[in-house]
Amino acid sequence: MSADVLALLDTVGLKRAELRLCERLDGRSRMWNGEEHCHPYFELLLFLEGEAGVEKGARSPDISPSDLVIYPPGLPHTEHVDRDRGQEIICLWADLGSCPRFDQAIRLPDTGGAFRQLFRSIWVEHVCNRRFAREVIACYLRTLLWLVRQQLAEPPTESRSQVERCLTYINENYAQDFPVEALAEMVSVSPSYLFRIFRKRMGVTPVHYRNVVRVEKAKHLLLDGTLRLDEIAGRVGYEDVRYFARVFKKETGASPGEYRRRAVAD
Repeated sequence: MSADVLALLDTVGLKRAELRLCERLDGRSRMWNGEEHCHPYFELLLFLEGEAGVEKGARSPDISPSDLVIYPPGLPHTEHVDRDRGQEIICLWADLGSCPRFDQAIRLPDTGGAFRQLFRSIWVEHVCNRRFAREVIACYLRTLLWLVRQQLAEPPTESRSQVERCLTYINENYAQDFPVEALAEMVSVSPSYLFRIFRKRMGVTPVHYRNVVRVEKAKHLLLDGTLRLDEIAGRVGYEDVRYFARVFKKETGASPGEYRRRAVAD
């Protein structure tokens, strides 16, 4: 199916990339009506937390956390969200111009966390509505589609699969403390081997990557002015708020308080 999806995306010129809708959803959202529907634009869903199923003809893939789902324009589909589990989903409608009809939903794992970062960046720009937000969002949409193409074009390898499984686990359990040994055992390799292949693929160690995920989550929480810093630190996995502040500043160049003030000022 990768070749078919690449052929479809090759028809999308990317000169036109306009955001038509951006919503952050949970399992109680009215958008989940359980009925078949379609849209005139590309619909892109990123499941930050929770699970769902998709019906499209004979294909009914299960959607897991950190999965990206793309519905081409005009594709009838039905989503079944597991309302008994916590849900956090970002939904985008992207107008990318005309393209041939495609009769399948596209599902990709967020292997390196890049999809998650782009979706959250688009959501922040959309909500804050800062100057040049429209142009910045258009750039993010183009980058998102290039990353989709890149992932589809890369041949799978055993080490890539092992790293991807670790990435999925970290993105789902970032607030928990777990050693590298636990990750290595999960993918049936030695800790030293996992360290090497993870760093080669991601450029950082597994622990560093978990800190990056925690900081990205904290950035979102900092936009909520009602949350105290110690509450945010606890939610993303740090018991010591001072240690959280040191990690945050190391990754972003600003303290959590400074980041919050800048976000509010913008």
